Amino acid sequence: MTLSERSSKPSKPPFVPPTERSVSEEPPAAGPSSTGRSDGEGPRKLDNRLAIIQEICLALNSTLEPGRLIELILDLSIRYTGATTGSVILLSDDRRLKIVASRGLGANVGEEVVLKVGQGITGWVALHGKPLNIPEVGRDSRYVMVKEHIQSEMAVPMVLNRKVMGVISVDSTRPGNFTSEDEQLLTIVGTQAAQILENAKFFDRLQRKVRQDETLLELSQALGSALDLEELFKNVMEILSRRNQLTRGFLVLVDPETEELSIEVAYALTSEQIAKGKYQKGEGIMGTVFRTGKPYGAKDISLDPAFLGRTGAIHPQEEQLSFLAVPILLENAVVGVLGAVKTFPGDSEFDEDLDLLQIVASTLSQAVKIYRGVAKEKEALVRENKMLRRELVTRYQFDNIIGSSPAMQKVFAIVTNVAPTRSTVLIRGESGTGKELIAHAIHFNSPRKDRPFVRVNCAAIPEQLLEGELFGHLKGSFTGAVSDRKGKFILADGGTIFLDEIGDMSQQLQAKILRVLQEREVEAVGAESAVKVDVRIIAATHQDLEQLIAEKKFREDLYYRLNVVPISVPPLRERPEDIRVLAEHFLEKFQKENGLRDLKLSPEALRVLLRHYWPGNVRELENAVERAVVLSDGELILPADFLGILDRPMTTASREARLAPMGPQSLTEAVQHYMDGLFGSPPPDGEIWDKTMTVVEDVLIRRALTRVKGVRLQAADLLGIHRNTLRKKLGDFQE
Repeated sequence: MTLSERSSKPSKPPFVPPTERSVSEEPPAAGPSSTGRSDGEGPRKLDNRLAIIQEICLALNSTLEPGRLIELILDLSIRYTGATTGSVILLSDDRRLKIVASRGLGANVGEEVVLKVGQGITGWVALHGKPLNIPEVGRDSRYVMVKEHIQSEMAVPMVLNRKVMGVISVDSTRPGNFTSEDEQLLTIVGTQAAQILENAKFFDRLQRKVRQDETLLELSQALGSALDLEELFKNVMEILSRRNQLTRGFLVLVDPETEELSIEVAYALTSEQIAKGKYQKGEGIMGTVFRTGKPYGAKDISLDPAFLGRTGAIHPQEEQLSFLAVPILLENAVVGVLGAVKTFPGDSEFDEDLDLLQIVASTLSQAVKIYRGVAKEKEALVRENKMLRRELVTRYQFDNIIGSSPAMQKVFAIVTNVAPTRSTVLIRGESGTGKELIAHAIHFNSPRKDRPFVRVNCAAIPEQLLEGELFGHLKGSFTGAVSDRKGKFILADGGTIFLDEIGDMSQQLQAKILRVLQEREVEAVGAESAVKVDVRIIAATHQDLEQLIAEKKFREDLYYRLNVVPISVPPLRERPEDIRVLAEHFLEKFQKENGLRDLKLSPEALRVLLRHYWPGNVRELENAVERAVVLSDGELILPADFLGILDRPMTTASREARLAPMGPQSLTEAVQHYMDGLFGSPPPDGEIWDKTMTVVEDVLIRRALTRVKGVRLQAADLLGIHRNTLRKKLGDFQE
């Protein structure tokens, strides 16, 4: 075709950037053809063509977004060739041609028309890498009709390094619409576009790589910020949702016992939906990934039969949703599956998302390992806690507390009646009599047995620390308070608090305890408001509270609040019939603990125990039996095994304890016990009368003093002796 022939065709309109016009704008119809031109038109036409090429190159270099670039290529091609319709087709890895942009061919042409290489005019161009101009498509057997009324078509390859990347195709409703100059111009556009499109794809991949690195950095920070698996997974999914548009995610773990797969934690799923997420090995996408240990990607779950939709949270009919699932490996074994859902982003980004999810799964595997270890330890602790509670309940049943004497039976009766109530209890008795054992029995036989039992030894904690220990404190409330701390009353909420040795508590704290009893609320040190608590108080003391009240050392109002149900635990010397059963109980206990052979108490050793005055009560007996068990080298416990424990010099307190009244026993029984040697060595021959009469006098004087509450003048009158005689006899007792 000559320049004169080319000039007879109507000139193409000047370049207008696509953003300044409608993409559906049709090019102006060509005018009548002319074969003549003046001599001056050739150079001007050539200059115009060069200007057009320059404008096209500038336009193609104006963006690096692949999608935007393809749209621009198509718009330029249609405008400068005067075409009616057109499309850009890219060559996929499976050698198929897919329409990625079109004008005037219908909205669904990209889904409806997929050609193989060699098929149709565009397929021929893709196969041979050469342009093709068909003036009348009806006469060409290669033409595949996409839209009616198309008369002519021209297609040029997009070639880079001799490799066809795609095809630019333009059509017209007029026959012979495209000239050789159009073909040359479009070929230049195709060649230039191929290079720019490749650059744009590389730039896009580079940007995605940068975004992926940023995502991995943020994920690594999130993985180190939490130990709880649920919180950790939530943090990870929030990052993937924001950066990679993953809309839902869930972590499926296997139960080692049942081998069933179930959703452990999830993102954007309700608890009801999570509960439905259960699978068998090999079942559905999750089961397949678990069985094979390989990632699985479904680009459109509505077309994938492996997708079960069991949770009901994913609705594929709304849009094309893709599903990604990758295995979680621990020591080369699959222990779970990480799954995620998102709107299908395209092939390249889909593959990158699947790769990213595999990296996330490998980092989550350590969190899963920790979680499984913690869960196993937690399960073991729960089992151990249940077992210990059963043991505690069994241990503190009334029939497991040793004591068959009438005095102890009376204590058991009171405990049986008071345990089901919420009444405050005051347990009194000497040290070592088992006051804490009685407190445990009350708690573990009450409706509060499944709640905490908190013990506080008021005598063992310094006064300045006891308040914070009982009521708690706020950070900064005093020097050394570096953090908030809950008090024992808060920790015992719903259960029982045992205040041991309450007689040693300062009056300031007594006032606070009184408020707890009255108002049922506690106020932490440094706090501005009180907190309601439901706590049962059991108090214990070995001191004479009535004497402390008289000395203004114990609040009388607190005494009456505590003394709702008093329980007096008798000392061991007042219940000698319990010594044998207690000794045999401790003997059996320490044999089992030390893995020793069977031992028995010899009659002589038992008499030693019965003669001892037990100032340390049951605790002293327990220690004595333990020592004898450990040191014994025979099959019998002998008196020698108690040497160094039961033969200590008698102190004034011990003497008073020995001479104390025998409780409910008669004076005759007291003399009989003395004669039998139950309170020490029996009187030697020749001194029986004097020693026995001394015991009688001791018992009478002590009982008289008890009856008159220690007033010696009244005791002398009661006994019918002079007060000086009484004073002298009391002095003899204390020597």
